Amino acid sequence: MTERPDRTGRPRHRRTLTLATLALVLLVVSAGCLGSMGGASVDTEIQFRESTESSGLDYRTDGGGAGNGDDGIYVADYDNDGWQDVLAVGGERPALFHNTGGEFARVDGFPEFGDAVKGALFVDYDGDGWEDLLVLRSHAEPVLLHNDDGVFEQSGTDLGNLTYPMGATAADYDRDGDADILVYQSGDWVDRKPEGYFSLYQFVDEDNGNQNVLYENTDDGFERVEDSGLGAADRWSLAASFVDLNDDGLPDVHVANDYNTDAVYLNQGDGRFEQRVLRGNTSRNGMSSEIADVNGDGRQDVFTTNIYLPLDEVEDDERHERLRLLFGNVIKSGRTKGNTLMLNDGSGNLTDRAVAYGVRQGGWGWAASLTDLDNDGDRDLIHATQYVTQINPDDPHYTYPMLFEREGESFESLDASERNLTEHDGRGLVTLDYDRDGDRDVIVAPYDGTVTVYENVGVGADANSIAFRVVDDAGSTVYGAEVTATTPDGETVVQQTVQSDFLSQESRVTHLGLGSRERVDLTVTWPDGEERTYEDVAADQQVRLTRDGVETIVDYGTNESN
Repeated sequence: MTERPDRTGRPRHRRTLTLATLALVLLVVSAGCLGSMGGASVDTEIQFRESTESSGLDYRTDGGGAGNGDDGIYVADYDNDGWQDVLAVGGERPALFHNTGGEFARVDGFPEFGDAVKGALFVDYDGDGWEDLLVLRSHAEPVLLHNDDGVFEQSGTDLGNLTYPMGATAADYDRDGDADILVYQSGDWVDRKPEGYFSLYQFVDEDNGNQNVLYENTDDGFERVEDSGLGAADRWSLAASFVDLNDDGLPDVHVANDYNTDAVYLNQGDGRFEQRVLRGNTSRNGMSSEIADVNGDGRQDVFTTNIYLPLDEVEDDERHERLRLLFGNVIKSGRTKGNTLMLNDGSGNLTDRAVAYGVRQGGWGWAASLTDLDNDGDRDLIHATQYVTQINPDDPHYTYPMLFEREGESFESLDASERNLTEHDGRGLVTLDYDRDGDRDVIVAPYDGTVTVYENVGVGADANSIAFRVVDDAGSTVYGAEVTATTPDGETVVQQTVQSDFLSQESRVTHLGLGSRERVDLTVTWPDGEERTYEDVAADQQVRLTRDGVETIVDYGTNESN
């Protein structure tokens, strides 16, 4: 059996493949347990309850930001009290909501930023264990707020002006021990259309958006990196992820580009990245960059929302022609066929398998989350959709958030209305456990309307979960750390990233469903190659994984913080 090397070149796991083991592997594959730990059987369902008013999250977006919008949700435990807090963007001004124990309260005195805010990123840039905040503004300099024991204050860091930043991601790309930042930029639809708007079939090399910008953390500030290869073209980028795609221990980059083609940038280890343009149906209108091991081979795969407009479902000829003209430059393209689920072969090559996995058809998609919504041991999928028009008014399936439940080796598209989700002109979307009951709730930010909170109410008491975060001695998240969670039913591999997506950022605390399993083994591989296994970690708690051991942060049974 070929062993994947760790970051030092040594075999990652020492296993002997006996005939009995081979038989077990074949049994697992034939049972359709790929991409999950296959938690022992439990009676669960995916079901939500709209809880916006009771949650206290009172925020309305105003439809600013032509085209793609600027309506986002960003999650972090900014005061380190064990409760996930929320930053909402897209209204008159951004608002920070403190989670007071399952309910949100708007924070008074949160800084004002003047110019239009486009996006944000929580990242502990100075490594002190407190999540700092980067605020991105259109045609202005980003603002970097330092978190001083739960209070934000401007750092005074000079980052230089940006043109049209949509968001940011972060990682230690040069492995010098600190968090570097990549800001991805798009273009302003008020000024022009993308160069690729009329290019229906080909990749556009000379685009007319804006360059993405890499900032190296120098410990006393940030410096723009001019020759990394990440900002070589003027793209209309909407999402990006730092993630190790070729298992060499260095964070690579996936970028979703609007009206062009997605690209992967492989980290060469010398400060530069090599671009690989993704050919074929890999998101001519890519809107998200969601990372997870979908097929259970230990490698990180990429899900990207796109556009699927089923005009063949329109029976009225006049209406069909009107919609065809309205969306002509979308639906005519041979590369606009819906969502993409790109499986990673371990060398950074991504191949679309969205049809085989049943996730191609998702309306006009935006932010996405691959997470276990019913705690049965496998990842489900939910993503925001744009309320452009009801293709079929009698069956408005594609104007609701798209909800897919993992069933064996593929996903099943669910009726979101039956799960109490409502129609949105959605943009940002996150899943988080805001009430700390061990399951993932959902928040959706619409283009123009009320930010909506959905409490997860479908998980029964017999469906367990585990939540964890790998931290260093200061309590700062270790980006690039890899965690293998193992039960008798299988294993899943999680790579710890900054968790940013289109106009959204999820918590750095990873959530995994365990089914009825009450214990799980967690093996951590740190970026320097050190590996440690923590055996029989109890379910139904949130823990921090350190080099010294496991620290319980929240016990879901008592809902108490330590």
